Formats: sequence, C-alpha cells, structure tokens
Amino acid sequence: MDDHSLLTDVALSILGATALGLPAYLLRLPLVLAYLAAGLILGPSLGLSLVQNPQSIATLSEIGLVLLMFILGLEIDLRKLMRAGRAVMINGVSQFAGCAALAAGMFYLLGYQNRGHDYTLTYLAIVGSLSSTLVVVKILSDRLELDLMTSRITLGILVLQDLWAISFLALQPKLNQLAMDTIFLSLAKAMSLIVASWLMARYVLPHIFQRIGKQPELVLVAAMGWCFGISGLAGVMQLSREMGALVAGISIASFPYHTDIAAKITSLRDFFITLFFVALGMQIPSPTAHVLTLAGWLTFFVVFSRLLTVSPVLMFLGYGSRGSLVPAINLGQMSEFSLVLATLGVSLGHVSRDFLSACILTLVASFLLSSVLMPKVHVIHNLLSPWFDRFRFKEAKTPDESKTEPEHKVPRIILLGFYREASSFLEELTRRHTQTFLQDLLVVDYNPETLAKLHERNVQAVYGDVAHSETLRHLHLDKAAIIISTVPDHLFKGTSNLKLLRTLQELAPQALHIVTAETIDAARLMYAQGASYVFIPRIVAAHYLVDVIERIQSNRLDAIKQGAEKFLGQWQETLP
Repeated sequence: MDDHSLLTDVALSILGATALGLPAYLLRLPLVLAYLAAGLILGPSLGLSLVQNPQSIATLSEIGLVLLMFILGLEIDLRKLMRAGRAVMINGVSQFAGCAALAAGMFYLLGYQNRGHDYTLTYLAIVGSLSSTLVVVKILSDRLELDLMTSRITLGILVLQDLWAISFLALQPKLNQLAMDTIFLSLAKAMSLIVASWLMARYVLPHIFQRIGKQPELVLVAAMGWCFGISGLAGVMQLSREMGALVAGISIASFPYHTDIAAKITSLRDFFITLFFVALGMQIPSPTAHVLTLAGWLTFFVVFSRLLTVSPVLMFLGYGSRGSLVPAINLGQMSEFSLVLATLGVSLGHVSRDFLSACILTLVASFLLSSVLMPKVHVIHNLLSPWFDRFRFKEAKTPDESKTEPEHKVPRIILLGFYREASSFLEELTRRHTQTFLQDLLVVDYNPETLAKLHERNVQAVYGDVAHSETLRHLHLDKAAIIISTVPDHLFKGTSNLKLLRTLQELAPQALHIVTAETIDAARLMYAQGASYVFIPRIVAAHYLVDVIERIQSNRLDAIKQGAEKFLGQWQETLP
C-alpha cells in the first residue's frame, strides 16, 4: 500500500461523503445515512469500486472510534448521573435488561441461537437494547427541547446505556472462553484499568494540567496522549481499546478543561468518524433475503421494545401518558455504538458479516423512522390520547416533576477572556453592584491561576479557549444577554475580535455584542458588522486623561493626587 493510494482513497471517501451529505442536510436527514451511502457507492460490493483499498480506510477509521469513545466519556458526569432521580436510575436498568431479555426470547423463537463460537443471539440482545445518543441529541437540540423533563429522562437513560455497553466491551474479547474465572479475570482487568486511571486522574493529572493550562494547544495534546495511552494500555491488557478510551474520558470528565478539550477534538473526531461510516458502507454486501429479514425483525424490535420497557415503568412512577410515551419514542432507534460492537464482533469472529450488514440496514431504517417520529411525538400522543383515557392513564403533573432539581441560573453576561481590562471591569462591577448581580456573570478563560482566583471571589468561571469556535459552541451562549470581549487582537491566537464577533452573531444572534478594537478603522469595521458597542481602551483613557489635565490647570493637583492614591489603596482587583 503506497501513500498515494491511501491519500487517494481518503480523498474519494471525504468527497463522496460531502457530495451526499449536502442533500441529506437540506432534506434534514441524519448525515450518518449519507456517509453510509457514500461508502456503498464507492465500495467494491454494490458500488463503483473507486476506492481500491477499503481496508486502509477501515484502519484509519479506528482512530475515530477511539476519539468517539473518549469524547463520550468526557460528557459522562457520574455525579450528575447519581442525582438524576429514580426515573432515570430505574429505567436505566429496566430498559436495558428488559430489552435484552425480550430480544433473547424473540430471536430465539425466530431461530437465532449461540452455536459454538457464533454468538449471534447474544449480540442481538445487546445491540438491540442500545439507542443513538447522536440522533437523539441532534433532533432534540434542533427542536430546542433538551431542557424538557422527558428529554432529561431520555438523555439519562442513554448515559446508562453507555455504561452497560462499557460492561459488555470488557467481556467482549473473552466471549470464546467465557467461564466464571474468565469473567472475573476480565472484570478484574477492567477494574484495575479503571482504578489506575482514577488514581492518575486524581493525584497526577491535575498537577500536569495545572502547569500547562496556559497553553491550550499543549492541554489538547496532553489530553490526546492520555486518551491513546489508556487505550493502548487496555489493548495490552487484552481489553477493548475503545473501552480504554471511554475510561480515559470519564476519568477526566470532572476537570475544568473537559469542555474545551471535547470542543477541540470534535472536529478531528468528526473527520475520522466520517471515514468509519464510509468504511462501513463499503462493507455492505449484496443484501440477501436472510439479511433483509433479520434487518426487518431487528428494526421492528428496536422501535417497539422501547414502548414495552420504558413506557410502563414511567407510567408506574406517575409520569402520565405523555411523560411515558415521549421518552419511549425518543429511544426508538439503533445506536451507532451498536455498530461499533457489531464491527468488533466481526473482527473477533463472534458474528458474521451478514449480521453486521443487517445491523447497518437496521441503523438506516431506524434513523429514518426517528427523524419522522420524534418531531411528531406530541401529535402521536394526541392521536393515542383516547386510548390512554380508556385505560385510565391520566395526564397529570407528577410528584417527581415537582421535585426535579432546579436548573442552574443561566448567566446573562458572558466575559470572554480575562486580561487586565477585564480584571478592572470586574472590580468596578463589584464596587457598584451586589453579589447577586455578579451571579449573572460568567468568565471564560484558559489561565488556571486566574480561574482559581475568580472562584475565590465567588465569580462563575470556566476553562475555555475563546479563540476556538467549537469552545464557544459548547458554552450554550444562546441564552446570554450581553457578551463582552475586552482582549485586544494582539493577545489572541488564531482569531480576532472581528472574527469573534461574526461567530457570536451566529451562536447568539439575540445578544448584545461588545468587542475591543485597537485601531479606529477596526472599530468602524466592527460597527459596520453589527457590533453593539466597540471598546477602544486608548480613547477611554484619553477622555479620562484630558479630564485630569483640566483639573490640574484649575490648581487641583493635590486633591487629584490624594484622591487617586486613596482610590488605588482601596482597589483590589483579581489581576494586579
């Protein structure tokens, strides 16, 4: 395999994904479907055989799996999960266990069994029990429904599904020798990996990240090193590398840097994940009657098993007909994680390629169904309401809903970057307003020492490189009222106040945007671009200095000097 053929295959894969991704985006279809279709067209089985070495794309795509698991781990906050409430905790167990039991029973009756080293029935039970975080979050986010009670229940169940999948990943390489001693050995290895990662994350990594926190690029490199290091260690221990990446992400999910790291890795992950789905599309063989039949049954199961395992439990807990139906429909698709497990199963010899093909077809069909059903879930509920009333399923506010932990107050003033002008601005705010007013302020900066000082003053502050657009996207700026940048352009790396203004107008169009300019021409350009106010430090200083000169000419120098010394004596801002 020469470099030219590899680069050519990668180029063709990305071009094909782009060509089909654009119409999919316009039609509001999941992009995963476009990537699979691109692989199908480019591949050797049903396509044009334009990609000469599909295995090279599949090898590169493994990097995407590792990064996907790492970012997923970064987004799993175990402390929040423990506070999620009984609806999530109970459903997280009953949904997965119930779906696995139903799948095992249903597909056994359909003639699917474990024979020798063929674990088709086991894999059917596992992959049929997992739902897609990617699709659910995308659709709920587009509809601005992530904060709804039903959405929080849905997302909580998805997190617990990921934990179930981690458990299976730990056992997956040893299914061929699955005995009690093998299970205990695999679990012992997994626990030792988790403990070692936790100890490193608890006692070593914080000091390393603290020292390099002022260099966001080095923080990113260190995080990537941690990800691939733990992933490689998992491989040496004969555990799944993907599981290692997931453990690496979870172990540093509580770090203040995790949002910034996830934001910056996202683009890299998306590139390799695109290759992963294109490579999967290349592996789709000519669909036989057996593959189509299995895909049909699996799609049927994925959609309706959620209604049988999620809705009754939520109904029993008192969430009413709507609160019980919506999460069940939200979860009605196969997970991309299921494809990861099925792909690993093929590589381990546990299942056939026909099984993987059926899973891919199920993913496509269930994604299409979800893209139609999820936006119409309330219409579906209204249609079913007469039946709910007939069976006395009341629609009422539940005790759990009233006891839900209150949402954190969203800061209305966002201060991007914290240098000397911002430090003085905060001190002036502190002198003029109460602490209650300061609760409406959030500071974003990448200096750990500065963040620690701000926390000591009870000021909300998070780690983030504001020069990176993905970091800003992860800050959820859409609810901010005022967004301020006091950092001059010469201190920015890779951006400017003008570029920052354009990004902010896209992410928070309703907010007021205050940016900083070092030249008059730059200020005029930013006003023309729609800035609410342009802060020019030298002009503000000039106004004040002229006022001082006029007072001096009125023979008031002593009073001015004494007032300035007294003022500075009382001035205690964060940065000296």
